[in-house]
Amino acid sequence: MAKSIGAGLEPGPHIHAGFTKDRLMLGTLLFMAPLAALGVAAIGWRVLAHLAIALNTAAAFHFALVFGERRLRGQVLHPSWLSSLVAGAIVALSLLAVTPYVVTFAITAVALVLKFVQGWIFGRKYLNPAATAKVLLLGLMTAFVGLEKGLMYHPHHLWLDMVSPEGFRGALAWMYADGPFSPGLSLFLWKTHAWIGGVSGLATLLFGIAACWVLRLKWRIPLAFLGGMAVLAVILAGTTGGDPLLRLAFHVFTGSVIFLAFFMATEPQSTPMTERGQYLFGFLLAVLTFVLQLRGVLGGSVIALVALNFFTPVLDRIGVRRAVGEERRARA
Repeated sequence: MAKSIGAGLEPGPHIHAGFTKDRLMLGTLLFMAPLAALGVAAIGWRVLAHLAIALNTAAAFHFALVFGERRLRGQVLHPSWLSSLVAGAIVALSLLAVTPYVVTFAITAVALVLKFVQGWIFGRKYLNPAATAKVLLLGLMTAFVGLEKGLMYHPHHLWLDMVSPEGFRGALAWMYADGPFSPGLSLFLWKTHAWIGGVSGLATLLFGIAACWVLRLKWRIPLAFLGGMAVLAVILAGTTGGDPLLRLAFHVFTGSVIFLAFFMATEPQSTPMTERGQYLFGFLLAVLTFVLQLRGVLGGSVIALVALNFFTPVLDRIGVRRAVGEERRARA
């Protein structure tokens, strides 16, 4: 199998791990289920409403689009309904609980359409459907109704000082004033205002690592992403002063970072196949996310992910190794 995809390339997890795509999708849902349960415990029953809307919308659009495939193309190119459920679950878990339900429905619907259309046109997904749908829809909302209602950028976040030690501590004290713990412990253990899938940074980390191990996900991307965020946080703390542990807690365990690292940035088709490409993808994702965080775009990891998806074909050229015989023929 390795020869068929080229030396230095890593095939999809359902190929090299020896299980079907549906089993991979079911496993992904099972690893996200405890995070959803924690979201309900931390934020309330509104989380279940978001999940119900997203999952039902994903299922409805999946079967409608499959029907269209069968009628118009004569074949079904996207048979896995579990894959569509995973997209819906990711949409729900990557939102704030205060998001209007109609937005949850719209983002899920757009994600499913993007998922199918990319397959029809390109034969693969170049853009992460859930992330792209979120950026596209919320970006359009922001353009038409402004910062206050657009949900992509929160205007009060844009005025926060996330660089100086005093401003950073003040911002975290304000954001986690209602939490049961100090800002540092809230980020690590229990947050009530975060992406639903990242209310407990520790739990998301543990289930994310387990998912990478069991499902053979692209572990090099979250390793480089979270490692890069940690290094940048320590460098900034050393440069500006302040508590490096608090910097680490914020930049690594913010819900949008820790959830995206394992359950969005490891998407098989829209991220690099080569090992070196995955390391570079994760590090660049860290740099872009870090810059956006310092600018007050605290959920900016999803914007960074979509931006880097465009460069996946370029990154796939990094680290591809030719067979020995091919190298000798090329030199000759």
